[in-house]
Amino acid sequence: FCKMAHVLAAPLCSGSAIAAVRRTTRKASLGARVVQQGINAPVLLKPLPPRARLVAQAAAEEVKEVASTSASSSGDWVPVCLPEELPKGVRKEVEVDGRQVLLFWYRNQIYAIEARSPAEGAYSEGFIKAKFTQDFAIECPSTGSLFSLKDGSIQAWYPNNPVLRALTPQDTCRPMEIYPVKLAQEAIYVDVSGSRTIQATGRGGAGTSIDNNNVFTVQPTVYFEGMDPTKEAASVLQDAPAPEGINPAIAITGTVAVGALAVAGTAIAIYQENLVLLGAFWLAMGGGAAYFGYQYLNKQDKK
Repeated sequence: FCKMAHVLAAPLCSGSAIAAVRRTTRKASLGARVVQQGINAPVLLKPLPPRARLVAQAAAEEVKEVASTSASSSGDWVPVCLPEELPKGVRKEVEVDGRQVLLFWYRNQIYAIEARSPAEGAYSEGFIKAKFTQDFAIECPSTGSLFSLKDGSIQAWYPNNPVLRALTPQDTCRPMEIYPVKLAQEAIYVDVSGSRTIQATGRGGAGTSIDNNNVFTVQPTVYFEGMDPTKEAASVLQDAPAPEGINPAIAITGTVAVGALAVAGTAIAIYQENLVLLGAFWLAMGGGAAYFGYQYLNKQDKK
């Protein structure tokens, strides 16, 4: 019996038999590992998320917050508009805490900058129709200067006008304001608390009254009987129709005649070296002018 057991166990202990057993064990383990990976695959076991969640996740990955040069720690975010009110390719100007802010898309990001270029005047159109460059810059419509969309710095100062570039120093223009902006499902938020500039609170007297309360009285237009509303209106100091204008031909002819008479009379008196005649002549001329002026004004008052 012992000899038979030894004979039967000898082939199993040989090298070829041991290698075959190892190959079989390795194949079995690899097969089990592949099956385990297939069972634990997320595609087979994890349920698919709804479409709204996928859209929101894609929008969140696409849109990033734009950092400002002086971002505030408090984060005074102000909702300015709905996300659907700012589609790509559209610029929108809003007012946030008394500041005009321009919102737009640039390379799959939303930017919020000041609406008017720092190099422009007060009555300019602003950045609403300005051009963009390929290196994150926006062009001033009036001066052609380029401002960076990353930090607001000046990239090019009067590039198309060397005369104004030499006469106007670059340090006279401040950097462009860039405000932090973030996108949420309910609104687009902008934070202007870290602004470095002070906006004017008034409009320079346009459309305002003298007092601080800015209360305007209602003053309807008054017309006298017989007036044409399309041509004339009544005045506080007027109680009769307005006087007719002076005929231009008569005015020019009279001025030329008086001038010629004054020159001729003065020349004759000087030629004769008679100062008394010269004084009498100018006294008569002055008296005549005063008389005709008085008569004209009296006639206008009577009308």
